[in-house]
Amino acid sequence: MITKKDFMQIIISNPSKWPRTELISAYFKNKLSTHALQIYDSDNCEITSQIEMQKEDRYKIRFVAENVPSLGKKAYYIKKRDPKAEFRLPEMGLLDGNDYYIENDNVRVVIEENGTITLMDRNDEENNHEKCENKVTIMGEELGCGSIWAEDSFYNYPNLHVIELEPKNYLDSEINYSLIEANDFRGTLQLDRNLKTEDHINISTLISLEKGENPLIKFKTTIMNLPNKSNLKILFPCKLSTEKLDVLNELGVYRLWDPIKERGLAFFTSLNDIKIIQTKKSESIVVISLQNQGDNPIYNYAILALNSQSDEEILKLGEEFRTPLNWKIN
Repeated sequence: MITKKDFMQIIISNPSKWPRTELISAYFKNKLSTHALQIYDSDNCEITSQIEMQKEDRYKIRFVAENVPSLGKKAYYIKKRDPKAEFRLPEMGLLDGNDYYIENDNVRVVIEENGTITLMDRNDEENNHEKCENKVTIMGEELGCGSIWAEDSFYNYPNLHVIELEPKNYLDSEINYSLIEANDFRGTLQLDRNLKTEDHINISTLISLEKGENPLIKFKTTIMNLPNKSNLKILFPCKLSTEKLDVLNELGVYRLWDPIKERGLAFFTSLNDIKIIQTKKSESIVVISLQNQGDNPIYNYAILALNSQSDEEILKLGEEFRTPLNWKIN
């Protein structure tokens, strides 16, 4: 007979008015008499997870909580590994990536040699592979219009996330990037820029993409050794012909939409200083200013490539970005 002493219960709470599936990272003190731990759902099916000992009896667990009901809760159970339990395969697809790109079922994110990023629509790549005239063969693989090697894709968003320092007192920078995470849950690229200045300014950006069909691309930028009188700007040259940046709500959700090309970008940020400027070619550049906030500030923001103007979907992703699922361990 299984008693409460044989397991720990983790309760996932959903504050949103729709079901959500999300990566959970939780920390707990092991109160069980074993270190051979696993997590199970309410049907006693083992689910994919990572459980790591942080120190002594304190652990970190990562897993995907799937279909947590709207404004409701879902229970999981941490207990001794049961070799007889059924293994439940995750509903969402797996990630792929290497040191310069990550991709899920919907989108591919590529780091270019100059430290900018390019977004590709994987669905468009697959749909147009056969009819695409602009094919390229790399290492024996024939790639279509949406590939990272071809000149165009449905999104056509090359060279985003340009970093500018004000005042610009450096001539060059050293750029390094690598894949630091690729597992059953999420892929993360780390992009480091070392500016050749007297202050040795370092800008480190983590770029994350969750597995499955989630198209949201998350950024976490840390700035080290930034002088007090300096500020940074992040530029997103979008190749979209529009002068309007829509504010979808007051909590930091913005949309740029080109009605002619029928594509756009959404931005999610708590930073108030975001604006749009026009180039001589009447193309839009969205600029996010990162004000100097003291020692080694960290900034979180996200972008979403759009092929429709759906306010509802953008606002949903904005709320999920701003308000993650809650967890509690009993």
